Amino acid sequence: MDNLRKQKTRMFASCNFILLTVSLITLLSTDGFAQQDSKSVEIKAMTYNIYSARKMGIDAIASVIKKADPDVVSLQEVERNTDVNPMDFPKKIAALTGMKYYYFAHALTLKKGDYGNVILSKYPLKETHSIHLGVADDGDDTRSFGYALIEKQGEQFYFATTHLGYKPEDATRLKQIGEILKEIKDIKQPIILGADLNSRPNSQTMPALQQYFSLPCQTSDCEWTVPTPKPTYTCDWLIFAPNQAFRVKDYSVLFWADKESDHYPVIGTFVLQ
Repeated sequence: MDNLRKQKTRMFASCNFILLTVSLITLLSTDGFAQQDSKSVEIKAMTYNIYSARKMGIDAIASVIKKADPDVVSLQEVERNTDVNPMDFPKKIAALTGMKYYYFAHALTLKKGDYGNVILSKYPLKETHSIHLGVADDGDDTRSFGYALIEKQGEQFYFATTHLGYKPEDATRLKQIGEILKEIKDIKQPIILGADLNSRPNSQTMPALQQYFSLPCQTSDCEWTVPTPKPTYTCDWLIFAPNQAFRVKDYSVLFWADKESDHYPVIGTFVLQ
């Protein structure tokens, strides 16, 4: 009888030990997952065709950016040291927004000053690149594509800016897309592109880009971005690659910014997977 009681006592102690061990493993595993989730890196990105700040000036554009509070911004139609903006526009808007890291992707040299796209960032630009984009035989303008390697919370990604051709036909845009895809085909890190793609309804712009990039929403469902204050179609985008590298947490058009430019800004939060 005593031996039986001893055996039961040992069995009970063993069961308790096993249950305690399983509980500790579960707790540690759950805590590990929680730590992983807490380390997820979110990138709040913005794209904005600012119409050279012709409507209300650089201070109004800076106010929109500050209110939106993104990590990175792609600006299109930026004039630097021109009659419209007689200053180093990228440098000044970086100062006004508190986004002290910036990069100007030159597209055109004007009679006075120059014109292109700008990347603004809250985080240091570890490296920068830009190329001029070609033109088909349609009289369009030379454009640029610029991109920068950025690190946030130990995770690296590229952020890019461009403004494709504006002619009704797709020839120049398709040529420029081919040049962009060739430029980035060998990069290793994920990339987000903020751009005015001049993607009119039923154009071939978006299908061509989707050879590489993913969209945050279906083209038919995305909110319209141009012109202000009564938009009729979408041509301003934040797109990304590869698809599995990001989860789109939110994506929207900032309709409250309806006076500062002829385009609405677009903002999205992308979670690095």
